[in-house]
Amino acid sequence: MSMIRSAGLHGFRATVQELGGDADDIARRSGMSVTALDSTNELVSDVAVATALETAADELGCPDFGLRMARRQDLSLLGPLGLAVKHSESLATALDYVSDFLFVHAEGLRLQAVPDPLGSPGVAGVQFDAGPDRTPSPQSTGLVLGFAHRAAVELVGGPYGLRSVELPHVPSPGEAEAYRRHFRGPVRGGRPAAVVRITGNLASLLLREHDEELHRLAIAMLARHRRNPADDVVHVVRTALSHAMGKTPLTLTAVARQVSVHPRTLQRLLEAHGTSFGEVLDDLRRHTARQLLTGTDLPIAQVAQRIGYAEAATFSRRARAWWGATAAAVRQSAHLSSSDKTLS
Repeated sequence: MSMIRSAGLHGFRATVQELGGDADDIARRSGMSVTALDSTNELVSDVAVATALETAADELGCPDFGLRMARRQDLSLLGPLGLAVKHSESLATALDYVSDFLFVHAEGLRLQAVPDPLGSPGVAGVQFDAGPDRTPSPQSTGLVLGFAHRAAVELVGGPYGLRSVELPHVPSPGEAEAYRRHFRGPVRGGRPAAVVRITGNLASLLLREHDEELHRLAIAMLARHRRNPADDVVHVVRTALSHAMGKTPLTLTAVARQVSVHPRTLQRLLEAHGTSFGEVLDDLRRHTARQLLTGTDLPIAQVAQRIGYAEAATFSRRARAWWGATAAAVRQSAHLSSSDKTLS
């Protein structure tokens, strides 16, 4: 038995309720805590998760339950791993990180590149399994492959060359049709392993949101993940805010989306580091504003806009709070100091 972080159950409650079922009852009968349905870091056995998915599918008459859950999930559930994937250079690199670090979220599950199981030239495979000599349950397969497919389409920005979907179980007619609609490709059951076959080279599929700096930060967080991810979170948030400053709204939700972390998770990580989103943003604004005031000749109204204030009056109030003086006085003081050094 392996353990899975409860973030992987995201969407279970909503999908069960949508179908008219009782998510808490199914969770209890499957051997898991009800609280796991609404948390992200509780550890749940993979057997309990598989049982819950299969029970829901069977009792609610929904053979594509796993696929429906997959439509409610996104990369933010993977935390730093999701960030590394999102900002990788190519689909091949992204898959390498999933192969190396998926254990952080699900000990026994594996998603990795493999040669094409049918041996076709110019075709690659992405295989999902539950560990050595273990076959994943049908709904677990639908959840993971469905999630991976949606993520690939989002990362690449469109079709990525899907050739076919190979399943170890034989899907019912309803499930097979749901797979074809979801993947928009042929589906075959009774195969040796769960594999998505892709035409072409995964390394040639470039990701549309590749950002080298955010990618490096994510890798640093992954390297230290088992110690304390809060050690890196302030730097990650400051970097994300620096990218967005003066361009897009500087909100917790926007930054959490950019770094592929749920807003509540990001808030908790910052609190664990003894700070908050508001404090990190305020400190960055203060630092950036001083640099612009003392190192450029930008009008004060433009400095205000550069640090995310729509009105110069708001910036003026913050300047007094930061330095006990107006922005103009701070600039003048810096210029006088520079002149004195030149004369001496």
